[in-house]
Amino acid sequence: SKPRVSRAKRRSEQKHTARQVGKRLACDVMIYEPAMYALFFASMAIMEGGGWEDAKYRVNTLLLPTYLTGLTISPIIQSINFAFVPLIYRVPFGSSFDLFWDSYLSWVNNEKLAMIEDR
Repeated sequence: SKPRVSRAKRRSEQKHTARQVGKRLACDVMIYEPAMYALFFASMAIMEGGGWEDAKYRVNTLLLPTYLTGLTISPIIQSINFAFVPLIYRVPFGSSFDLFWDSYLSWVNNEKLAMIEDR
């Protein structure tokens, strides 16, 4: 028969897991996402034939609104991913969300930039 796990031990493990999820989520939201958005907009500007000035302009114009939009979606998806999805399925789970998010980033890079410039 399986050994019984005490309530105190289970609570301790749940707190430990919640702490781990919080740390991972904080790193993802505060470090990874802003860096990747800046890299995306800068590299797209350069690959589309713009120079460093265009890259800086896109980062300065598009980074904050995109980051704020991401804050409404990403923490929920990543919390589910880190807390409930088994390790072996985390990449496919995150990638299925990223498919839609990357489409949004491409739209922002093209359409939203054009809207901002038309003002």
